Amino acid sequence: MSKVLKIKIYQPTANYRVPFSYSRRLTYPIPPFSTLKGFLCNVLGIKNDNNETFGKIKEISVAIFGRYESLVKEYIWFRNLKKESHIERFGHVTNRIKYYTPQHPGGQIPVIVDTLENVELVIYIHHRDQDFLAYLKNALTSPVGRNTVLHLGRSEDWLVINCVGLIDVSEKQKNFFTVDYFTWIPNKDFIDREFIRADDEEYGEFFNNTRGNFVRIPTFYEIIEGQRIFTKFVFAKLFEKGFIENFSFYYDEEEKLPFIFTKLNGNEQ
Repeated sequence: MSKVLKIKIYQPTANYRVPFSYSRRLTYPIPPFSTLKGFLCNVLGIKNDNNETFGKIKEISVAIFGRYESLVKEYIWFRNLKKESHIERFGHVTNRIKYYTPQHPGGQIPVIVDTLENVELVIYIHHRDQDFLAYLKNALTSPVGRNTVLHLGRSEDWLVINCVGLIDVSEKQKNFFTVDYFTWIPNKDFIDREFIRADDEEYGEFFNNTRGNFVRIPTFYEIIEGQRIFTKFVFAKLFEKGFIENFSFYYDEEEKLPFIFTKLNGNEQ
């Protein structure tokens, strides 16, 4: 069986924003697939989908495991510099005095940001082109071609790569795991079938019986009238630690984690 790329990451803080959360910026406990895809594009220096390498990114399968020490609510001001917002706050476009004190220009609203602290991630990436995985490993080891500082989540959510390497997938399987991580479990339309030895009906039964909230997670977007609009999604459950049982998976013998790979572009049928 082919190799997979394993990445272990530490982040002191992170917010993996839940879409459409505004006055309180909610976070997923682990990165959604679009966030990981953006991280990989950053590492490889991909600036748009016209890049030839982006076609390889669209073909990857990933498994994301993560946990954190605590969650903190940060209270901050969000500002905008619209003329109308400034006038609404100060009464006149040239005024910046409020409560007898000079203030920042523009409007402002209070926002709560849910922030994860001391985040540990174990990420697996699979691609049929093993040369591409080796290329990605080298880019992660020495990210000299990156677009910006490496981060996951917000631009300030920098990270440390503790481990990156290609590992073998043994032929051994287990049907019972104690998983001390959050992870995404895809439905049958997005599971990478190379890593399971069961038909759709069997996997569908496992998926339905596995606890977790059902989530539609964004993956790829298009620029429509100057705006970024997500047009492709993965349907999955958010597994919140515990037992995974009654289904056989290949696994990482070192981490004792099952290979539950999600195909970002879904299965052909």
